[in-house]
Amino acid sequence: MSGRSVPVSPAAVGAKEGKAWVWPRRILDIVGYLALALCLALLGSLLTVAATNLLGYENYVIYSGSMEPTVKVGSLLLTRPVDVDDLRVGDVITYRSPGNHTTLTHRIVSMRQQDGEWVFETKGDASLGPDPREIILRGQVSKMAFGIPYLGYVVDFARSTQGVVLFLLVPAAGLVLIYTLKMWKTRASRGVQ
Repeated sequence: MSGRSVPVSPAAVGAKEGKAWVWPRRILDIVGYLALALCLALLGSLLTVAATNLLGYENYVIYSGSMEPTVKVGSLLLTRPVDVDDLRVGDVITYRSPGNHTTLTHRIVSMRQQDGEWVFETKGDASLGPDPREIILRGQVSKMAFGIPYLGYVVDFARSTQGVVLFLLVPAAGLVLIYTLKMWKTRASRGVQ
């Protein structure tokens, strides 16, 4: 071989260096899209809750498996207020437990009137027997309209401190990432080192 050198054009050098940035750029693009998808999921869940509230629904996140398989853990349960006189055996209702004042969602298994008031016996679908205490309900009660599986996890996270922080930081980081990628692409297309 002779000692002759072959001239290389600056465009060829730039193209070779540009190829070195293809994978990091793709990874950054994917991270940016994932961040955007996460933000859209959080925003969508919050908008769903807001829209259902405007339509007269109340929403609850299901934390226990007492109503499985009808309502799974992590579901977002939507209820509508109904008059206590309109309740029937088999309806799924959400109410405050008289013993420990927690919010429960259980099915009515029997009902009777006592001294002019409705007395209900309830039971979780996954439970073997009825709840230990009967409950007296007056006025309006939250009756299950439908549940949306897994959306409760997203809503619960979006309502948390971490969710709010992430909801603010992820879009900001995504915007910075998109701006940085655009700057790199602009510099690479101009051949700036």
